[in-house]
Amino acid sequence: MEALGGFVSYRNDPLVGDIPYELNIGYIDALGDPTREEAVDLVARRFLAAQAIMLALRGVPGIYFHSLYGSRSWANGAAITGQKRTINRQKLDRREVEQELADKHALRARVFFPYAYMLRCRSAEPAFHPTAAQEMLNVHPSLFALWRHSMDGGRHVLCLQNVANEPVEIDLDAEPYGGDQSKFVELLSKKTFSAETGRLRLIVPPYGIYWLLLMPD
Repeated sequence: MEALGGFVSYRNDPLVGDIPYELNIGYIDALGDPTREEAVDLVARRFLAAQAIMLALRGVPGIYFHSLYGSRSWANGAAITGQKRTINRQKLDRREVEQELADKHALRARVFFPYAYMLRCRSAEPAFHPTAAQEMLNVHPSLFALWRHSMDGGRHVLCLQNVANEPVEIDLDAEPYGGDQSKFVELLSKKTFSAETGRLRLIVPPYGIYWLLLMPD
């Protein structure tokens, strides 16, 4: 975290000395690679994949303002106040934020608009109800995978979040996911996918997010 521009807060234990208890850093930067400069597109896609995990899980997600608006760490603020926590508590200027949101190449725009779209898709889908059932799946080491079911049992969403910067190819038995002829529509892109010969074969792009709604027969 320190190599990525963040801080570590410590508490003192009289028996063992200083013990780290809190990381102070913007979440976007916490996911970074301290060894190289990274493109804005990569930073945004990786962060959105991490947020998609939270959005797919059962319960009510806690969404931090600076996460929604794609804020980075504010190291100058921590230096001004002398408080490490200030690093992710910057008070933003509305005009500056609006200018960045109007620039499709800016990090804020690349985070905010896809994030807001994910929230709209999530809120419209009954399978993402806070108390709807979920099953954790062991699909691939690079995929965070869930199988969500609406309260009435009529809608089912297969959630796949790629947490690697390389494509992941999967080949699943289609039987647990609607059967041999199952068809899916991806809620974010509206692309359709179908099982063939009893297998569901997909390639999830680097840091890709697939929310696959099982279509009724």
